[in-house]
Amino acid sequence: MLPILDKNLQKEYALLSLLDSDERYFSCQELAEKLGLSERTIYKYLQNLTTQLSSYAPEELAIERSAALGIRLCRALWLSIHSVYTKLAQQSLTYDFFHNLFLETTDTTTAFCLAHFVSSASLYRTLSPMREALAAFSLTLDAADMRLDGEEMQIRYFYNNFYLQIYRGYAWPFPSISRQLVMNAIDDILGSLDAPMSISDRKHFSYWLAVIAHRLSLRHCLTKPLPAELGLDNEAYSTVLPAIQRFFQRLHLPATPPECQFVFYLLHAFPFGMNVQQRLFAAARDVRGFDCLPLTATDHFLAVFARYFPQWMGMGSPSFRLKLHRLHFHGALLSGSSDLLERYPFLKTYQQSYPAFAQRMAKLFASLAPHSCGRCFADERYLLPHYILLCSQYFDLAAGEPVIRLSLLTDYGPIYEEKIKKEIISRFRDDFHIKFALPHEGYDILITNLPVKIVTQGHSTLSLHAAFNQREWTLLARLLALAQQRG
Repeated sequence: MLPILDKNLQKEYALLSLLDSDERYFSCQELAEKLGLSERTIYKYLQNLTTQLSSYAPEELAIERSAALGIRLCRALWLSIHSVYTKLAQQSLTYDFFHNLFLETTDTTTAFCLAHFVSSASLYRTLSPMREALAAFSLTLDAADMRLDGEEMQIRYFYNNFYLQIYRGYAWPFPSISRQLVMNAIDDILGSLDAPMSISDRKHFSYWLAVIAHRLSLRHCLTKPLPAELGLDNEAYSTVLPAIQRFFQRLHLPATPPECQFVFYLLHAFPFGMNVQQRLFAAARDVRGFDCLPLTATDHFLAVFARYFPQWMGMGSPSFRLKLHRLHFHGALLSGSSDLLERYPFLKTYQQSYPAFAQRMAKLFASLAPHSCGRCFADERYLLPHYILLCSQYFDLAAGEPVIRLSLLTDYGPIYEEKIKKEIISRFRDDFHIKFALPHEGYDILITNLPVKIVTQGHSTLSLHAAFNQREWTLLARLLALAQQRG
């Protein structure tokens, strides 16, 4: 995510997210430990959040505090805490700065600082995290002159992400562009292609069109046609071109070929019916039999994927293919932000947790030779973490690891032993490929409560005294990790 919230607001929202993570009471000490803050700071942030939530009805969203029980968040099922994120974002100095930068309503940093009662040094410190995020979009910030430097296409891509992250398509932060006119243009474009589009996709596409229209109104234009390797000169483009031109004409904007091509290319990010799909992606292919368009790039990826993960073919839902398709869409033309390592710590540890999967994924990515245009499958920093994350969301990574056989030898009886097995599977199925076996069938780890020493060469034994306690769960996790390494 883009670091839009200022430092204190980030911590307040982190506190709110933690309270929302479980429907129970939290102690102030627990909240302080998990967030790395003092209890005094937690109380201060709770007061601020209570003020922020005062605009909601108590039955919709409220923080309940009890001296005996602790602190918990009461939230109606239909309400998302993202609405609070939107309110906090609108209060942040970072949002105000980039919103002014987009609208070009403030000429100088001095004028902005005077209007917000901050010093220029304080402003530069606040904007520091966003500078790093902008680098991922191949952009640089000239805060002194209130200017973003970089390719126009990348600036539009950044602002589309910026506003979507805050508003998710529900609000309309483009005062000079009519939302109804944009939605009518989308209907016109889709009508020319005879293609449906979901409500969420329409919201996403409407933000793109609004960003394009606003940038054009300020005379920030695309000057070069899109690369010929993208294969946009096809029947579908000829069909939809009049509708795209009408959109620009209604806003009294220049309908230049690069702008029309860019709008058409944006359609590639959204799913269509199969017949329209074939028309959209019909393009000249290179000698290897696939081109740079997202659909064919996805086909190529899945063909290589089938070689290394044949057991998963046919298991992923249609949305797995769609997410791959969107990933390739962004990678083919735009340089996107890749902050997944910060958002998903799993990506830093998956090589230790799933060594077999990590080795095959590395070989898979090495087999995806870059396209001759140099755009597809070339950005390991951006694509590889997304591939790994997608696989973790749709497939059981542990199932591809060596099987760890566990055996129970206790006097608990079959009913209680079955409960223990279910609890072990529940705790460790995401990290290890576990199967239970009888002692005489062979095992990697033996779990027993018998008061005798059982030692078998090449295997591990975990002795229980009564039932599993936290120490024994920790020991079992270590033994499973050792068994996985041996496997």
